Amino acid sequence: MAAWFKTLGAKTPEEAARRRFGLWSLGMFILLLPPWWLWGADLAAMGLRPLAGLVFRLFGLTGEVGVSADGGWSVGTHLTSGGVPATYEVTQSALRRLLLGFPLALAFLTAPPRTPRPIRAAVVSLVSLTLLFALSVTSLIWGDLAAQLNPALAPPSSGVRQALDQPPLPALVAQIAIIGRYIGMSVAPLIAAVLLWAALNPAGRSVIMDDDSLKD
Repeated sequence: MAAWFKTLGAKTPEEAARRRFGLWSLGMFILLLPPWWLWGADLAAMGLRPLAGLVFRLFGLTGEVGVSADGGWSVGTHLTSGGVPATYEVTQSALRRLLLGFPLALAFLTAPPRTPRPIRAAVVSLVSLTLLFALSVTSLIWGDLAAQLNPALAPPSSGVRQALDQPPLPALVAQIAIIGRYIGMSVAPLIAAVLLWAALNPAGRSVIMDDDSLKD
């Protein structure tokens, strides 16, 4: 234990535990990220495609999900452009970004001090992150579609978009969809991983927060 303190440069056991958690989480994520980004995320997206199609139906899409030439998804919509049914192309890189919660959660949950119920933590994390992924892709699609239906609300960086035949969405609904898109594409995976770790590992949470009352 003394060697750990010297290595980490910690003055107290509590400080050492926090540094050990941080170093483990960072190191594990760095190790997991390359194989996950190159292979794991694509395999996960392939397996989650049928479930995502079911979720898409619940939010006004057709539920048809094809695979595009670049490895992304071609998602069917009930919208048309020039009388032709419009599909939304989700790029492979976007799918990979939306799946980053999985390696993040694994890095956090395997860092010491670990949860005494790892199987429960794994099951809850898988279910939660799977649902988050499906909802995040849905928000990505509708956020872009809202910008196409409401060009005045589209950010300047959105570029050229196809013209859709349908009338604009209500302004409030369109703004919610556009904001949801950016939340899903930016901070949602990190927030989900942190919240899962905090909920499933109270002992670890108490160490990081330096509050023994959080163990319960």
